[in-house]
Amino acid sequence: MRKHGWQLPSHPLQVVAVAVFLALGFAFYVFFAPFVGKKMFQYIVMGIYTPLITCCFGLYIWCAAADPADPGVFKSKKYLKIPESGKYSAPKDCKLGGGSATTLPDDNDALVGGKTAEKDTAATDETLKDGGVELEGKEGSMKQSSCLLWIFSPCAVICKCCGSNEESSEQQMSEDGMFYCSLCEVEVFKYSKHCRVCDKCVNHFDHHCRWLNNCIGKRNYRQFFILMVSALLLLILQWSTGILVLICCFVDRKQFSLDISTKLGSSFSLVPFIIVVALCTILAMVATLPLAQLFFFHILLIKKVRLQLVKSQGVLEGKEITKKLVCYFGDF
Repeated sequence: MRKHGWQLPSHPLQVVAVAVFLALGFAFYVFFAPFVGKKMFQYIVMGIYTPLITCCFGLYIWCAAADPADPGVFKSKKYLKIPESGKYSAPKDCKLGGGSATTLPDDNDALVGGKTAEKDTAATDETLKDGGVELEGKEGSMKQSSCLLWIFSPCAVICKCCGSNEESSEQQMSEDGMFYCSLCEVEVFKYSKHCRVCDKCVNHFDHHCRWLNNCIGKRNYRQFFILMVSALLLLILQWSTGILVLICCFVDRKQFSLDISTKLGSSFSLVPFIIVVALCTILAMVATLPLAQLFFFHILLIKKVRLQLVKSQGVLEGKEITKKLVCYFGDF
């Protein structure tokens, strides 16, 4: 059972998405923005591109780190068996002092008159104290390791922040019906569906995104939609700027060659520059097509759900329709 998109193994499309994202960002700041024209145009283009790429970067991490599972899945046996920084793993056999705590009395012990028994009890107390100190040391080391994971792993922090909310799940439990999932072995809400890839029930399951390596549900649908819009605008700005740079390159080749030598170095000529800009522009154009198709598909999906609500429940007020949309798509 997968918890989030950053859990190994990574999907190949997720690796491709991150690599293309970083390559396009690097190409824009090195080969695109410095050659737009005047400095004012450079500042304008970079002022638009920087918030978009920052938004895409943060939302991509959040959407992949969020756990959209049904609240009932968090209590399932399969979910609790997955170790995460030693939270759910507990030692099966706790050996205190390396031996058993109770021993049978011998005849010699009875002759001594209970003195050996007192010694045995004192010895067992000492072993228990030593074992308690060892357990405290183990707990301290586990706490230190978990603190290091929190400090050096931002994805783990986001995954922790994207955990389950018990209060909201209790409120939703009273509103929605419950069904039993034989695969998760728990009761889930009626709008939840089981994802075969993640092997868990997802609350208001929309689809499994291979680019994020995570499911899209009620918990991360709004962030996914904003990520989709931001990435679409980012790609449009990328290839439109690339076309502008190529036009400026062919209009005035001599001046452009001087700009390339001053900004990128004398070893970088005009032909490799045109090849790099053209490839990045084509890559951004190719990536825009499926993303635009997905965007319009979700727009039609939202309109379809809105029309179904109007037809099934009659003419509703705007606030009631938005409440139903929020219930279906999440806090959208």
